[in-house]
Amino acid sequence: MSRSFRENESGVSPVIGVMLMLVVTIIIAAVVSAFAGGLTDSSTDVPVATFEFKVYKQFISASHGPGASDRVVAIMKSGEAIDTQHLKIVSYYEDDDGTIVSHEFTESQPDALFFAKGSLGTDTYFGKPGTYWHTGDKFFGLPGVLFGVTPDRGDTIEINVVHKPTNTVIWSAEVTVI
Repeated sequence: MSRSFRENESGVSPVIGVMLMLVVTIIIAAVVSAFAGGLTDSSTDVPVATFEFKVYKQFISASHGPGASDRVVAIMKSGEAIDTQHLKIVSYYEDDDGTIVSHEFTESQPDALFFAKGSLGTDTYFGKPGTYWHTGDKFFGLPGVLFGVTPDRGDTIEINVVHKPTNTVIWSAEVTVI
């Protein structure tokens, strides 16, 4: 008497196939998610600070002797120290014809200075690597250098301090020339 066993594999193969497809799909989804999450996780922190800009048409300085000149004085009022190479000053000014003039200042040059006065020989220049703007620090410059125009008394200039790595405005105000 010979008995033959009949194998019935029809129920096992589809189940194993579906399980393998699910495992592969889950692994692919995990890899894609990890890769995409890694791309967005490398964000740069935007500094927080407040400033006060004063634009003078006729600034008289006791330390520079008699005479007056146009001047911009910018003070960091509060916030964390910021490396000025990561900042730019973007301004908007409406001229006599009603045309909006915009200007972007990113770095002091020999003929275009915006600097913090230090003790003898220790002036620091905006935009140069390692020049930090701390709370209480004052930077000085000429309106023509910073804004690309020399405004008159009573004119209004919109001034924006922008964090360059993120292109985010961290401070903005309309300043009237005094």
